[in-house]
Amino acid sequence: MIIDVLTLFPSNTHPLTLVSDPDRLLVGESLMAELTQRGFQVIQEADPVLLRHRMEEARPFTTDHPIILTTTGPLEDLPFDLYQDAYRINLSLHQFFPNLAYPVLQMLNPDQIEILESRLQPVQPLSRLKTINYLLQEVFNAVPGSLSQPYSLIAWLNDYHCQQSPLPELLRTSLVERLKEIPEYREWNIELLIRDSHAFEDFVQEQWQITIDQSLSGKQIKETPAGYFIPFSHDPQLQDLVPSLVRQGTIQPVKINNQKDLPKWAQPGITMIDVRLQRLKTLLENIENQLTEIQSGQMGWKTWQNFAQDWAEMSSFMAQTDLAIQPEQKTLFQKSISNLDPIFTNWLRKNYTSLGAQRLPNPHHVHHIPHYLAYLHNLGNLHKAVLLVMDCLSLADWQVISPVWTKRHAEWKIKTETMLAQIPTITSISRYALISGLRPADFVGEIDHNIPESRAWDLFWSREGFNENMCKLLPLYYDRQIDQQPELQDPRVNFWCLIDDTLDKLAHNATLGAADQQSSLRLWLDPAYEQNSISLENLLDWYLNHDYSVFIASDHGHVEATGYGQPSEGLLAQTRGKRARIYSDRLAALRVQDAYPDTVLWDNDGLLPEQMSALMPAKREAFAPAGEVVVTHGGISIEEVIVPFIQITKESK
Repeated sequence: MIIDVLTLFPSNTHPLTLVSDPDRLLVGESLMAELTQRGFQVIQEADPVLLRHRMEEARPFTTDHPIILTTTGPLEDLPFDLYQDAYRINLSLHQFFPNLAYPVLQMLNPDQIEILESRLQPVQPLSRLKTINYLLQEVFNAVPGSLSQPYSLIAWLNDYHCQQSPLPELLRTSLVERLKEIPEYREWNIELLIRDSHAFEDFVQEQWQITIDQSLSGKQIKETPAGYFIPFSHDPQLQDLVPSLVRQGTIQPVKINNQKDLPKWAQPGITMIDVRLQRLKTLLENIENQLTEIQSGQMGWKTWQNFAQDWAEMSSFMAQTDLAIQPEQKTLFQKSISNLDPIFTNWLRKNYTSLGAQRLPNPHHVHHIPHYLAYLHNLGNLHKAVLLVMDCLSLADWQVISPVWTKRHAEWKIKTETMLAQIPTITSISRYALISGLRPADFVGEIDHNIPESRAWDLFWSREGFNENMCKLLPLYYDRQIDQQPELQDPRVNFWCLIDDTLDKLAHNATLGAADQQSSLRLWLDPAYEQNSISLENLLDWYLNHDYSVFIASDHGHVEATGYGQPSEGLLAQTRGKRARIYSDRLAALRVQDAYPDTVLWDNDGLLPEQMSALMPAKREAFAPAGEVVVTHGGISIEEVIVPFIQITKESK
């Protein structure tokens, strides 16, 4: 399909192309990357005022600088002055998959559509049920007959959750019904295991613990005891799965004192050292292998999302002062950093712009988040929402926070996705983009915004048709002299944006580096410490109990960096951050880069204003006195750019 669609967009032919794309065929990552590489600028904007601004900004339209304007509605609804002179295209899934049931196809996301187009298509029209079965097999590799044994189902579930490409509800329901007919699964909560990756991991871990306990007790599991469903002890194919389940983190090795009584196949899933050290050893090996694979091929956003999760977990372990990390492990970690940074920078340069245009149905950039909330509301999946912006929350921070909150709130269900922060990753740009739903180019070119964040939040929802008294932005204060509770529980407000800058303060006050920051974070999570996270957790729980959908977003992460000097620029720089300097004159930025050649000049990315350039250290260095260790943000390391986006729901009692 990608090739078929691309034939509709010949290079250097049409200055302006209008596309009606109700099924969002143009938002697939590979397709967008190819269009961008061909020189097209893709514009997607539903708001008529912002659309006019974007189109005027993109002028003049030429065959050397062609524009694609997409809409999910009819082309006739677009402004007439654009419509009359443009080349016009109508796209739909039915054009490319005529033999599949269209209503079922519409449930697939863009990444799944790209998988579908690579498969052999049916030659005869398929019914709704046969289309469901076809998609389960071809897109999700889920054939109920081939999943009839526990080893095959566990292997499929493990791969499925690693792919982070969830089954649409209709397909999931169909698969669950088929699997429940298999006698082995009558007592399994199949629907939960497919829907919730954490539930799957907990299930496998519990079953593995039972296996080890039975083996250590000297009892062979000849008959399946109550609550024991995965027969590791007498299924060689399940035993063969153990190393990959450990490697991918589905099984955390069980710590034991003596392994002589355990069979050889169980060795990958046990350890005699600190469980965290065993996991760190696995992660260091995984990261090294993944970097080798990334260097040898073209990796997409999904690959980087998975990699970032592993990298964050490993980084969190490396910053824990109570772990007996070996010198060779520290050396390997530093080697991985040296290999990672240039690879990630090159990938960003090639893909950041095209991903910035892919707003719905799956958000990619932080400025897509308000649009995503409005999209969920329009679908009827969200009625009231709280967006908690945790300033400077990194994926490594969330690796520490999430298990603590999960343990304290057993009824919470936490789903974590990842986003790209706005580059440069400074608060005045990336947080404002997150709150306003705008690109920095739409900030009227000013860093010191005339419109405050609270007003930007109101304006976004007013553009969506909501009364301004239904939305509100508030910074959170933890001074006991300030009682915010009455205001925070205002029943008139349907769309809250709450700002918590605790983690930003922890990062900037961490004078001893990442270990200092992580230690402070753990103190903040400790109820015994006076300034802790309990009041924030209680606030979120109150909103969950009052039917709000709760989301947590980060504007940027942070990284440990070492100072290598500070440019003397006079009034040339608009901001003087430790990881980013911003200039309105590109020549001024180039002159500073001459003095600091180990830097990256970032501009013309389709998101920043045309006249804005950012200069950032290429490595884990900072514009700070030589040798000074800082925890900061602004640059393009994976820790600063790939950030968590979390949804918390609460199970009904």
